[in-house]
Amino acid sequence: MSKLNIKLSISDRLYPMKVNASDEEVMRKSALLINKKIKDFSQKYAVRDNQDLLAMCALSFSVELHKLQKKNNIEKLNLEKHLNLLDKNLSSIL
Repeated sequence: MSKLNIKLSISDRLYPMKVNASDEEVMRKSALLINKKIKDFSQKYAVRDNQDLLAMCALSFSVELHKLQKKNNIEKLNLEKHLNLLDKNLSSIL
């Protein structure tokens, strides 16, 4: 897989990275999302320290990730229940 050398700007700092070509778009979009979240926090809470803003951003993304994981686990359990019920019904018919 080909690697690209890119530079991402996060919180006014450049981060040179070597990424898979297939990951470049998502890396750039992620950096933009982080910068947007930092800007939103700095305007909403009048926080100016970049480390505090980055910590708030990391916490926010972590909470979103955990919510999605919980939702996916619930959906997986529901799917398993439906499949088990379907299996029982089909077994009883056969």
